[in-house]
Amino acid sequence: MDQKLASHHLASISLAKILKLSKRYMLKTILTTCLLTFFCMGAFAQQDPSEQVNQLISAEYNLSVLAAKKGLLTAYQTFGDENSLFYTPAPTPFKLFIKNKPQVPDVMQWKPVYAKVAKSDEWGFTTGRINWQKVGHQKKYGEYLCLWKRDSKGEWKIAHRAISEHGKPASQADVIFESPANNKYRKSRSRARLKQREDIILSTDQLFATILKADNQTAFKEFLTAGARIYLPGMEPIIGLSHIQSILKKQEINIESIEGVVDRAYSGELAFSQGDAIIRQGNKLTKCYYMRIWELQEDAMWKVSVDMYFEK
Repeated sequence: MDQKLASHHLASISLAKILKLSKRYMLKTILTTCLLTFFCMGAFAQQDPSEQVNQLISAEYNLSVLAAKKGLLTAYQTFGDENSLFYTPAPTPFKLFIKNKPQVPDVMQWKPVYAKVAKSDEWGFTTGRINWQKVGHQKKYGEYLCLWKRDSKGEWKIAHRAISEHGKPASQADVIFESPANNKYRKSRSRARLKQREDIILSTDQLFATILKADNQTAFKEFLTAGARIYLPGMEPIIGLSHIQSILKKQEINIESIEGVVDRAYSGELAFSQGDAIIRQGNKLTKCYYMRIWELQEDAMWKVSVDMYFEK
C-alpha cells in the first residue's frame, strides 16, 4: 500500500508548484462545468424539491425498522440490489455479500443526523450515529455513511454503505437534513458527457490526494467545506474545517489517500469518491478505506462535506 501511494505521488514536487497546478486545474474545472451546462440544453426538471430529503429519510427509517423486526440481513436484502456495495470492511458486491452469509450483529441501531438529496431526486446520502451488539459481547459504536440511489422503479436502494468505529459517544450531534433549494438543472443524455462529468470528480480527488501528500493542512483548507465533517477510526466525528485542522495538527495525524471509484448525481451538484488511505500518527500506521461526499460550491469549485475513513 505504501509503495502504491509513493509511486502515485511525486514527492519531489514542491507545495508551491502543486498549489499553482491546483489553481490552474480549478480554472479548467470551472470552464468545463460551464461548457457542459451550455451544451446540455435539455429541459429543466419540474419536480417539487421540498419533500425530497424526507423521502430519503423515510427509506433510512424503514430500513432500521425492518432490521429491528426481521434482522439486519433481511433489511439489507430488501434495500439492496445488484449495484449495492457493502463494506465489510472491503467493498463487497451485494450478491457476494449475501452469498457469504455474513455474521451480522444481533442488534444494530442507527439514526441519521446529516442527509442531502440531489436536485434530480435519484441520488442522496445519509450519515449519523450507529451502535451494534452481538449477544454476549460489548456494544460497539461508530458512524455510518450510506450513499443511496433510486432504481428503475423509483425506489431508494443502498449504493454504498460503511461504518467507521469509535468509542461510546460523549456528545450529541445536530440534525441537518437538506432538500435542494430549487429543482432546476440541465438534463444530459450523452453518455460521453456524463462520463466527462465523473472524470472531473476523479481528477479533483486525485488533486486532493496529491496535496494531502505534500501538506495535510493546505489540502483541508483547499478541499473541505467550512462545515465539513471527518470520521477517523477510534475518534468521534470532527466537524468544521478549523476544528479539523486544529485537532489533526495537535494530535500529529497525517492522512494520505489514493483514488479508486467515483459517482455523481445526474443533476451534477453532488458526487462520491472511494479509495484507499493511510493514516499516520507518530509510529502508528493504520491502513484504511475512505468514502467522500463532494458538493459543488457556488463558485463552481468542488469541496468535500463528509470525509470518512475506516480500517481495513
